[in-house]
Amino acid sequence: MAHYTASIETPRPPAETFAYLSDFSTTQEWDPGVVEAQRIGDAPVGEGTEFRLVADFLGRKTALTYRIVAFEPGKAVTLRGENATVVSLDRITVEPSDGGARVTYDADLALKGPLWIADPLLGLAFDRVADRALEGLRATLGTRQPTRLPRLSGRSLDGHHHRLPEDLRAQHTFLLAAFRREQQAQVDEWLPWLVDLEERRADLAVYELPVLSSAYAPARWFIDGGMARGVGTDAARARTITLYTDVGKVVRELGLSGTEAIGVLLVDRSGRVLAREHGGFDDHKAARLAAAIERPGDEPGGP
Repeated sequence: MAHYTASIETPRPPAETFAYLSDFSTTQEWDPGVVEAQRIGDAPVGEGTEFRLVADFLGRKTALTYRIVAFEPGKAVTLRGENATVVSLDRITVEPSDGGARVTYDADLALKGPLWIADPLLGLAFDRVADRALEGLRATLGTRQPTRLPRLSGRSLDGHHHRLPEDLRAQHTFLLAAFRREQQAQVDEWLPWLVDLEERRADLAVYELPVLSSAYAPARWFIDGGMARGVGTDAARARTITLYTDVGKVVRELGLSGTEAIGVLLVDRSGRVLAREHGGFDDHKAARLAAAIERPGDEPGGP
């Protein structure tokens, strides 16, 4: 049996850290060895929740099904992963620490049947893989994400100027930040769910934020004009606000990992960031955002 244990410190709050790590589908975001990860079913994360992972281990892709076998909300989660050849037992503990949280990852990996004879070699390989995962986790959790929307200035495709967050009027606003033309496909994945939510709730608004380099500002009339012609409705033109700015600065100030995927932010009318997701739509991301809308204390001035 191969065993690995290590701890890291993160400036993120314990509750946020635990919520992120106990949803084991997030491993694809921080573990370089995980090429696919998804939660099975739509129930809230808890004992019995299952996840399907595909890991690249020793040059081979292998699928494992993980199941939460012990769950202490906000404190610890234990998962058992298994396939035809290996069994993995992973325990993640989150404790309050100075200004954030301390995460301890404790894992055991064993080969099944006659393959157990290779366990000593497995331990060496497991250490290398786990070290890479730990570095990925440290990089993901190690920087506190901005909690407020930076000052942004842009113009919607219907010609109106906007200043954010000053011009936010709804109690909750979804912002979809995109950086490349082809990312419109990811934006379009989100819009049916978001627009339906906007139509059902008077306290909610949705804006698309195409973020372009300030180098393109002289051609704004041409670029925005092309976008406006390609947008089908007046409502869509009104909610699309183009930003010509320092793209890298906006990425950092929004707390996004880069320009490779869109960012989906939920903010209150003061500009406080309540939740943040990346990439295309899926039900689990939507559920986390919906839960953030209902979370107590989301009004400006709340805890």
